[in-house]
Amino acid sequence: MIFEKTLKELSQEELLSIFKLRQEVFMIEQGIKEVDIDDHDINCKHLFIKFNGKIVSYARLINEQGELYIGRIATDIHYRKNGYSSKIIEYLKTKHDVLAISSQEQRISFYKKLGFIPVGKKYKDANILHQKMVYIK
Repeated sequence: MIFEKTLKELSQEELLSIFKLRQEVFMIEQGIKEVDIDDHDINCKHLFIKFNGKIVSYARLINEQGELYIGRIATDIHYRKNGYSSKIIEYLKTKHDVLAISSQEQRISFYKKLGFIPVGKKYKDANILHQKMVYIK
């Protein structure tokens, strides 16, 4: 089951679990030395999957000037290869006609399989090469 909540709808435990998961994936595993929590967390939709009551996969959906961006896609290292991130993205594709994502270079083929196409030139974000990609229904 995919949960979709605003910041105000999240319980304190869910919020803590989300931020912990994001820190584990982005700051510890990937070594990103930038603050993960930002102002987008206030107004975005937080999407996640729980397994045995634990949040194991997460993404957020940001509406930036009418363009919907999927970001902060993260799955607990012990729950990868179960298709959880794909399930969240497929869920969003059923609800929206156009979606954008800033893909890390090594994940481009993953998003291509989900129907996203590269747009523009690659760029660095958090010192990692990224590619903007879009999905159009």
